[in-house]
Amino acid sequence: MQGEEARIALFGTVDRADTAQTVAVGDLSFLVDADAIRSMSWKGVEVIRALSWPARDENWITLPATVRSSSLDTNEHEALLRLEFEVADGALSCLLTVAFSAAGSVEADLTMDATRDFDTNRTGFTLLHPIDGVAGESLAIVHSDGSRQETKFPRFIAPSQPAFDISGLSYALNGTAVDIAFDGEIFEMEDQRNWTDASFKTYCRPLVFPFTYRIGRGETVRQSIRISFSGDGPGAASSDTARVTFDPDGTLPKIALAVEPGWLPVMERCGALEKTGIGAFQVRVGPSIDAAFLEQATRTSRHLETELDLEVVVPEGTDPEVHFRQIRAQLDRLGIEPVRVLSVAEPYLKSHQPTGPWPDGPRPDDCVKAARKVFDSALIGGGALTNFTEFNRCPPRPELCDFIGHGTTAIVHAADDRSVCETIEALSHVFESAINMAAGKPYRLGLATIGMRSNPYGADVAENPSQVRQTMARFDPRQQGIFAAAFAVGVLNATQGYPVESLALAAPAGPFGILAQKLPVESAYFDAHTDALVYPIFHVVRMAACMGGRQRQGVSGLPRGLRAVAAGTDSDWDMMIANLGDRSASVRLPSRAGVRSLDPSSFDEAVRDPDWLTNSKPVNTDECEVEPYSVLFASNAGAGA
Repeated sequence: MQGEEARIALFGTVDRADTAQTVAVGDLSFLVDADAIRSMSWKGVEVIRALSWPARDENWITLPATVRSSSLDTNEHEALLRLEFEVADGALSCLLTVAFSAAGSVEADLTMDATRDFDTNRTGFTLLHPIDGVAGESLAIVHSDGSRQETKFPRFIAPSQPAFDISGLSYALNGTAVDIAFDGEIFEMEDQRNWTDASFKTYCRPLVFPFTYRIGRGETVRQSIRISFSGDGPGAASSDTARVTFDPDGTLPKIALAVEPGWLPVMERCGALEKTGIGAFQVRVGPSIDAAFLEQATRTSRHLETELDLEVVVPEGTDPEVHFRQIRAQLDRLGIEPVRVLSVAEPYLKSHQPTGPWPDGPRPDDCVKAARKVFDSALIGGGALTNFTEFNRCPPRPELCDFIGHGTTAIVHAADDRSVCETIEALSHVFESAINMAAGKPYRLGLATIGMRSNPYGADVAENPSQVRQTMARFDPRQQGIFAAAFAVGVLNATQGYPVESLALAAPAGPFGILAQKLPVESAYFDAHTDALVYPIFHVVRMAACMGGRQRQGVSGLPRGLRAVAAGTDSDWDMMIANLGDRSASVRLPSRAGVRSLDPSSFDEAVRDPDWLTNSKPVNTDECEVEPYSVLFASNAGAGA
């Protein structure tokens, strides 16, 4: 496959990804794409993750910009970016200029003119700071009155803003000092690891101000950021590629599938589902109990011999115990006993600031207590049915719980491929913070995927009928492509070193499905190829389920951008390697192995055959090339020496 066909195989859409231009001015380098300046680096050290200028509507959805003119002029000493654009059908007309100097300075200016009233939750400059090498380290803040505060970036993820009233910031990272000055607005900082963004975010305007707010017709808003870099950096790194090595690291998480109405397969696809060997169904019962769905889900779980875990949403204004007894009565008629139950009241599907105000009615701890009364033989969990954000802002009391849990999504704030892949970096911070709050109780993740299951931050998820890269969308086209398979390997890799007991990488069908069937949105490939049975992620879920519970081998020696998961022994191992970068990368395996590559050339075969991993012929080798956003499956069982 080449061109558009390869793009569809990888990303599930004809929508073209924004291409970033690499620019170097002396020791200062950065990437420029349509929406941001990314990966600002000084002498090889990334010290600013991104500078962007988003406009968000009243549901926090980022509005697309229409570019009127764009230019980037560079020479060996300096570069100048000039961008004219508008948002909301011209409601806001904007001019951005960013000047870069080889001496280590960046000067960004943004002017926004409202041609009519423009309602927004946030519009203006956003600056992202890296997390690795920064979390827990020193930070100096200059406030609007000129005073200076010496503090630290939080190590564990902060449930609320770690810095307020910002007019300047200073920090150091790997031998480089960073000094930043803001003007035109009051800025504050958010710990974006809450949403699995791999950054601390400095933004305007502060959340203590009312929102949604209005930029009135005829009003002009001006903002500026000045950044300077200094220091010698870490020095040159070796370019040699090390051979992958293993180190025993506990056991791999067991694999579950998330289930709610509309996510179970049609009868003719159930045979493929049986091949996965998953450990549990995480069945979500909504505020209205759908008896037919509950029966179908429990019967399917019984047929597959999986554990049945319930995720229960208690209707607003309802006594949790009453709701649980109605569900228990349904299950008793079916002869089903859930293994685990995690529940919250309906208002807690929305996000609330740590200081409140909190919804009236039962709090999450009340649901834990009521569930224990009704489901007396089940393990009762506490946490959130949405994201780590809500878990962190209203943490469960571990002493009341048998386990804790929450879900994740990768497209709260950005939906480009690079940002989605960066969320894998943030997951280890999420796991460390959650485990720190768990007080030794088991940690079981819900659905951990790209798309957004529900929107805690607005009225609903974003509609995405044309299947483009869209923030806060439930239906993300990459779920149908190889990209989702690579992302799932990345999620599993991020659990390395953390006692994550189980997680759901997907659902049987629907927006997060592993089985291909008709969706209520466009499908660039599967609408035309109805003989295709599975999405590429099926093979990762199947392999992960087979590896779950086995001796995990921690993987090291991978080139940058690669993520891997391995299980077994030094002499009998299986491994999945994903490339979450946009360039091919070479890897040397621990020994010769049979290798299969899930990439555009194997896509047609892999989506038609649920047994592709066993029916396709492996290549015996110890040196592999991993294509961008592709996955290698390697096993040394039976491979030649």
